Amino acid sequence: MKKVNILFIVLLIFLGAEAQRDFNDSLAYSRNRLTEKAMITLGSWAALNIASGFVIAGQTQGEAKYFWQMNAYWNLINGGLAVMGYIGARKAMARKYDLADNEKAQLAIEKLYVFNFGLDLAYIAGGFFLREKGMNTSNIKSQDQLKGYGSSIAVQGGFLLLMDGVMIMLHHKNSIRLNNKLKNLETGIGPDGLGLTYTF
Repeated sequence: MKKVNILFIVLLIFLGAEAQRDFNDSLAYSRNRLTEKAMITLGSWAALNIASGFVIAGQTQGEAKYFWQMNAYWNLINGGLAVMGYIGARKAMARKYDLADNEKAQLAIEKLYVFNFGLDLAYIAGGFFLREKGMNTSNIKSQDQLKGYGSSIAVQGGFLLLMDGVMIMLHHKNSIRLNNKLKNLETGIGPDGLGLTYTF
């Protein structure tokens, strides 16, 4: 009878570990796959803006020239960030995550996107500020440059705001999954020592 009980306990531990690993793998995969898709979106947006920005800026004058010029400059940075983010997500895919790792990574990615969301609002405000400054400048070249750059920064900030807002919502769904999993885990101290209980 003792052998059967030990075998049963070992089997429960193994099955619990397998279920835990499957959950951790699926959560990590979902998080890193979302990051990959976001970086592909950002990289595509950057490539489109760089190509169109330099071409159209060379064919236009005044405010429009500076608008397209800033689109290209701004997205050189976006393109670099997209490549680095994509490589980071691919590397993270190869990692194994336990519950604690997932909790830490999930919190970090949400904080990052919330921080970026705040920056996006600042970009939009900065763009409108430059436009306003351009309207109050008497020098025509400075006026065109400030208005064109301001409009571009506001548009770029708007795109990033939309993208980051969507990513916050998608990553938050993973956080809800993780929190539900954590609620089902209970630790306790009893007469036999420390115990961990998982509620299905």
